[in-house]
Amino acid sequence: MTRQHQNFITWAAIFVASWYVLLCTVHLVQQRPKWNDEQAVFASVENFSAQEMFGEPLGAFQVFPRVYLFIIQQFAKAFDFSLWSLRLPSFLCMMTGFVLWLKIARYGIKDPWQYLAFVCSWPASGMLLYYSAELKQYSMDVLAAAVFIFFLYHQERLQKNGRGRYAAVLALLPALGLFSYPAFFLALIPLYNLFRSAIKERPCRRYLAIYGLSLSTFLALSYSFDMRLRPVAEVSAGFSDYFVSFASWGEFFRSLGEGVNNLFSRWFVEHPKYFKSITRIFTGFALIYLFYGFFKYRNKEGGYVRALETAAFVLFIEMFLVGCLQKYPFTVPRTSLFYAPVVLYMTVRGIGLAGRLHQYFHRLILGLYFIFLGFCIVMQTLIAFGGRLSFYPAFW
Repeated sequence: MTRQHQNFITWAAIFVASWYVLLCTVHLVQQRPKWNDEQAVFASVENFSAQEMFGEPLGAFQVFPRVYLFIIQQFAKAFDFSLWSLRLPSFLCMMTGFVLWLKIARYGIKDPWQYLAFVCSWPASGMLLYYSAELKQYSMDVLAAAVFIFFLYHQERLQKNGRGRYAAVLALLPALGLFSYPAFFLALIPLYNLFRSAIKERPCRRYLAIYGLSLSTFLALSYSFDMRLRPVAEVSAGFSDYFVSFASWGEFFRSLGEGVNNLFSRWFVEHPKYFKSITRIFTGFALIYLFYGFFKYRNKEGGYVRALETAAFVLFIEMFLVGCLQKYPFTVPRTSLFYAPVVLYMTVRGIGLAGRLHQYFHRLILGLYFIFLGFCIVMQTLIAFGGRLSFYPAFW
């Protein structure tokens, strides 16, 4: 590839990334009315005292990390609970998460065209656009996932070169669980790495102790004033179709199949339905790479989890298990939004595997993916500027 081509792709990636930020900004400033879930959350934000915020169930069977909700409340109160002040924290979380995910993708995607495809996936995704400015916690989940994955790439280096800083990061990292429930899924991965290091190197045991104590403390805090107050029965009933069923073998495979399908194919558009079918063609490569990448990188990493390839598989297994236990609906797009950038990354990496069959086959699939993404970006742009972005993304 010539330097001229590389410069073109670089500027194209910058333009597309800026376009995503622009669409999210347009979505934020449009002042669209609050929809049902936002209204339900706002009732608690507007009426709860600090004592009630940390001592009573939220209204209307809502679930929201209390520390994060309290910060939103205190910030928005200074601006008379205006719409933009209620949604600005979500916007800032998504923008920060976006920057981190772009950095993370650089570590694994070396081909410039594939990296450009990853960047284009963001403004093409109706979910990642809409939840960038909504009074819910899902953009914070995207940020929390990015922070943990970013840490995994640097964990070994920090341990060797920045011992004091490493200990401080280990003590603070589990605090993300007070802002994002999926953070506790992600927190188990560094714990596993630390456990392996502690077995091999005795000095690493103090780091394991620091992280283990911190994780236990923040988990206990979250339980004491947050998780124990969640309306578990009502929430579970509302998401009953999104857990793994053990009613029969047929129900097990049906619910598992639907769950995997939802987890990999619902990030771009929901309607028309045939667009989801097109999406499955491309995200099918992500499902292939989920397994290929894990077993390839697991050996390279010596059994540790240091790259997105291995972390993606571990997270998938964790979500499957909590879905079996009916503790977390891993197949609902908004509650699994933190996994959307993972799927986008795996899709591009999976398409890259097509080059192992034939280079022209890879170019064909990647070219078709660019056409698909380009059409989605155009449609999402028209929808965003028309003020019609929705939690149920539809082109028409």
